[in-house]
Amino acid sequence: MAEVRESELKRENGRPSLAERLAAIADDLKAKAGKDGRRVNKDEIDDLWGHR
Repeated sequence: MAEVRESELKRENGRPSLAERLAAIADDLKAKAGKDGRRVNKDEIDDLWGHR
């Protein structure tokens, strides 16, 4: 069992951290969004979540 944990730790150590991976995803989505975005107001958010 210890060998499994050790190999998992070695595998994880070679990867970027979760924060780095999330930042890369956020940057990618921001780049895809373009510059013509707009703020969404609270009513629109409530409609999206069905809070009416």
